[in-house]
Amino acid sequence: MDLYREAFSANPCLPGVDDPYATYAALRQECAVHWCEGPRLWVILAYAEGLEHMRDPRYSRQDHLDKLIARFGAQRIFERQKFDIPYMDGEQHSRMRKHVTQAYRGINLGDLSIFTRQFVDRCLAAVPDQSRFDLVAILANLLPFMVTSELMGVPADQQLEMAEQVSGFVRARGLTQTEETATGGDDAIAVYRHYFLPLIQRRRAEPCGDLLSRLIADPGEDVSLSDDQLLLIISSNFYSASVYTLRLLIGTLARAMALHPDTYSRVRSDRRLIPAAVEEVLRWDAPAQALNASVATEDLDVDGRTIRAGDSVTVLVGAANHDPRVFADPTAFRLDRVPNPHLSFAPGLHQCLGLHLARMEGAVVLEALCDRFQALSCDDAASRRMVADRFRGHDRLILEGRR
Repeated sequence: MDLYREAFSANPCLPGVDDPYATYAALRQECAVHWCEGPRLWVILAYAEGLEHMRDPRYSRQDHLDKLIARFGAQRIFERQKFDIPYMDGEQHSRMRKHVTQAYRGINLGDLSIFTRQFVDRCLAAVPDQSRFDLVAILANLLPFMVTSELMGVPADQQLEMAEQVSGFVRARGLTQTEETATGGDDAIAVYRHYFLPLIQRRRAEPCGDLLSRLIADPGEDVSLSDDQLLLIISSNFYSASVYTLRLLIGTLARAMALHPDTYSRVRSDRRLIPAAVEEVLRWDAPAQALNASVATEDLDVDGRTIRAGDSVTVLVGAANHDPRVFADPTAFRLDRVPNPHLSFAPGLHQCLGLHLARMEGAVVLEALCDRFQALSCDDAASRRMVADRFRGHDRLILEGRR
């Protein structure tokens, strides 16, 4: 515990640690919030305090960006992130969320679900009977790109260069920032500008029925977005964020079924349990373990500790999802948590805009696995966890499926 406590202070998400939840439980028993010296911010580990933070307008994400700009200099990714919805505050944030939500409402989830299932089936059909396979390479890496391409009207065969930039872009949204992560984010933005700005300009001239066209203009709204604003919304919310978290969710979902064969058997027998299984995966081992940081705009009390105005704060969602005051037997994977009020979609001012897409893709993947494999097993020794600040999942996940 002392070793992990030191690691927690350096990077609270404990990237690469197989099971961080025992450490979080011990820390949460001491206090709902702890100071972490590495990223120099407060970390909330408890459910009630975490949910309160998510709904509290007295925290500013723009102010946190100002601290990063002061540290790393102007004309870096952090200055550009001020155009990004997850970092907006107040009325600007509300107007932009409304605009993007309206664009989302034009998505035909039924048709997109059919497209998703057809692609998943093609990927899984390549797996020979009784063979070991890497689900990340075969499916998890590919599916989010294909769904995003379908939504945005981006040709799938033109995404390789941008795909290579996703990791750098997402790491620049992490809790622990260095000159290396900042430079990686700068490089990713340069690539996104090279590809997406011409695409935005083409859609301005010739709009069609895709999501990008709806983001550019909605006749029912008085919203005018610059090219740079659109660039950040597309590259962050619809490209990097969704691609990164969804690939992790797909892997964790399959691993959860492999580790809990009785649960997998129940889900195969009763497909009505699929939504509950997806929600429990999101609670049990959330792909995004912490929120983007924000800054207290006044002195605030959290569980008896004073967070001073100007201090940065985040919620450790993975820890809050294991708070025994809300989730009985929190380390267990259970289908009977209905409702399942996990915090993985950040229910509050900055709730995840893509939660319906995430649930759809997770459900489609699980149904396809159930149709194809009677049982799943996972080789953890041959698999490899991703080490990436506030995200949890696998870069390599070796499964064996019995038909």
